[in-house]
Amino acid sequence: MKTTTFFLLTLLAAQSLKAQITHTVQESGFSYNPDTLTINAGESVKFEGSANHPLLQVSETTYDNNGITALQGGFNFTSGSGTVNFPDVGTFYYVCTAHVASHGMKGLIIVQAATALNEISLADKYIVFPVPLIGNELTLALKTTGQQQVSVDIYDLAGNLKTSSQGNTVDGNYLIDCSSLPKGLFILKMKDDEGSSYAKIVRE
Repeated sequence: MKTTTFFLLTLLAAQSLKAQITHTVQESGFSYNPDTLTINAGESVKFEGSANHPLLQVSETTYDNNGITALQGGFNFTSGSGTVNFPDVGTFYYVCTAHVASHGMKGLIIVQAATALNEISLADKYIVFPVPLIGNELTLALKTTGQQQVSVDIYDLAGNLKTSSQGNTVDGNYLIDCSSLPKGLFILKMKDDEGSSYAKIVRE
């Protein structure tokens, strides 16, 4: 039990460190560099600008129309500088309120699931899909033929157990009911006769 707890805490610590990754967006004349940035969920963006270019988060419609209507609950840096964490998957739009109309000064942040793959491999023996999770079922698939008894636990990033199940693979697959999971990042722990494996999954 102590060994299992240690490995889980180690993994959670590593995920926490990864979540501290910060990307930088800078001003470059009347544009942002980069003006399109793709990051992973849980990472942050540091805007390095000036008061000459006040920065405001807007909706997609406002962005497309070069408008300056603030998005309710969005970030707003009149100094042009600030840091934003992006825990959720999606596309986030922002503009320079002083120059979006005259120079089209704007940018967007694309936040993707922590893995850009559609599946995650576990111990070179299993594949977990779909990733990110859309719907209520996650599939654990054997890479080899045969039947395997497995136990699956899913934790949130605070280490709280959110759902647990166990059983045998059927036709090489084991279905995991994730209907009780809210949106967010989770740690999947899979245990079989050979030991435990971990993976990070995202529920959209």
